[in-house]
Order: sequence, then C-alpha cells, then structure tokens
Amino acid sequence: MLDAARFELVQSGYAAFRMEEVASRASVNKTTIYRRWPSRASLVGSVFERMRASLRDSRLPDTGALETDLIEAFSRRFSVGRKREGRAWARLLDERHEPEVETLIGATVDERRREWQSMVDRAIGRGELPTKTDSQLLFDFVRALVDARGAAARLDRARLTIAVKTIVAGARAGTLVRPPPRTRAAG
Repeated sequence: MLDAARFELVQSGYAAFRMEEVASRASVNKTTIYRRWPSRASLVGSVFERMRASLRDSRLPDTGALETDLIEAFSRRFSVGRKREGRAWARLLDERHEPEVETLIGATVDERRREWQSMVDRAIGRGELPTKTDSQLLFDFVRALVDARGAAARLDRARLTIAVKTIVAGARAGTLVRPPPRTRAAG
C-alpha cells in the first residue's frame, strides 16, 4: 500500500492525493487503508518516513575537496531524482507552501539543507573558499545548471563537472559572497 501511495503522490501531489487511487493500485478496499491510515496526512506521512529513512542512509560526501563533494552529491541527487522516490520528493517540495506538507517535511528538509551548507563550511575551513561565501547562492547556481530545462535529460558527469568547476571558480574569486546588510538611506 505504501508503494501505491508513493505512486499516487508522484502522479497527483499532496493536494490532489486520492485514497481511492491508492486502494485501486494496491488492489484493496479503501476501508483497509483507512483502518491503518485514517487520513491522507497519515498515509503520506508513512510514505515520507520511508523516504526519510533512505535519505538518512545516504549522507552527503565528505572527500576533503569541495569540487569532488559537489560532483558526487549532485550525481546522487540526479540519480535519485529520476526514480519514483525522487519524483515523490519533488512533488512534496513543490507543495511545501501548504501547511500540512510543511509539517510533514519541513524539519527534514531543513536538516538536509544544513548538511549541504556544512559542505561549504568545511571548504571555507580548509581555505578553499573565501570566508564570506554564500553557500545557498553557490548551491542555487549549481542546481540551476543541473536542473535547467532539458539539461536533466542530458546531464552526464562531464557536464556536471564543468558546471561545478565553473561555479566553484567563481566562488574562489569572491563572486559568491553574502551581500552586506541593506541600510536605509537618510532622507
């Protein structure tokens, strides 16, 4: 039933998730599902817990070199993103603005974001990047190149390596720094 629910999540997302479709795909009555999961939130929560366990088992790389870490991490991300589990994650992330979805995934997404940021923090600590490097900006640029429309279908390790090396070179040159706080002009 959880596999059927994950399939429905990929197909419909959270907002349009239908227990009837899960029951049909799992070849069970809806009452069988409702006995174990009394609501959409509880069923999707169980699917999410299963996905979260595999996420925990897949720690981000720590090779001692930022470029290598990023290439490996984005290779894995791309690989997972092509699987049903990755597509289910994507649907949940797209609907994170919904309070129920945020309640389900928010803490896990934030935890994973901190892992990604620690990758950049380690690089700063090793002297690979300037101390004011904005880790989120760095990831946003790599992600933009990796996720560009059409690029996902063509992404290979060589393209990923070029994207990462280009972004990291810019960061090393000091272009990806946190902007200074804005101040109001005296008027």
